[in-house]
Amino acid sequence: MKLAALLFYLLLAVFYLLPTVHAQNKSIEVTSVYEIADTEAKEGDIMVATDKGLVRAAQSFDNKMFGVIAEQPVLVYRNGDTKGKPVVRSGVANINVINANGPIKYGDYITSSTKAGIGQKASESGYVIGMALAEFNGQEGQIPVAIRIEYAELTNPRFAGRLFGFVGSSFLENVKDPKQLGMIIRYMAAGLVILLSFTFGFLTFSRSIVKSVESLGRNPLAKTTIQLSMIINIALLVVTGVIGIVASILIIRL
Repeated sequence: MKLAALLFYLLLAVFYLLPTVHAQNKSIEVTSVYEIADTEAKEGDIMVATDKGLVRAAQSFDNKMFGVIAEQPVLVYRNGDTKGKPVVRSGVANINVINANGPIKYGDYITSSTKAGIGQKASESGYVIGMALAEFNGQEGQIPVAIRIEYAELTNPRFAGRLFGFVGSSFLENVKDPKQLGMIIRYMAAGLVILLSFTFGFLTFSRSIVKSVESLGRNPLAKTTIQLSMIINIALLVVTGVIGIVASILIIRL
């Protein structure tokens, strides 16, 4: 009977305290404690996983983003670690942000910045830490963010660029960095264009050059005409190669 009464009062206390905790706008997800290698990391900082451990993110769109430090989450799973800090990897957490890419609106993607541990509005496609749940117009502050680390495709006005980005991010999501994968696909396409252009040139014009040399031996009197034909074929071969190179450069820079 005493145990039942104890459980009743415990549940009553939980339901009474939960609204107060939510009102404080802290992270509302069960978090785990991790050892932090960066001694200057504080609550709200974006952390990345490195070979040295968890440190503050210090580059934009870092593809190694791990989570956000939350000093006072609702529930913490420590697993015997008392030296580490709670890190939120999903749910909602407060993140330190700056207005490096302009004011932040509700629903904007948030990513890492060049300022250690601080987030910013994502202005282009890349890795993000989550989505803003509040507006921010100041210089530096803290906002709640729905944590979801992923690659976000935002804006790419050129059709070819959108195509390569789509292939990189949609069909090969298991690759560590889809943005870099898109560039690899561009280089592969550029190399294929060069190969095809030179193959076409050699198969088409090199045969004419060989035949011209043979004709020159059989008919020395037509030397001038044959030499002119050889020069034209060589020029066309070079032009075909140049066109292939230019086309490949355009593919890479689209």
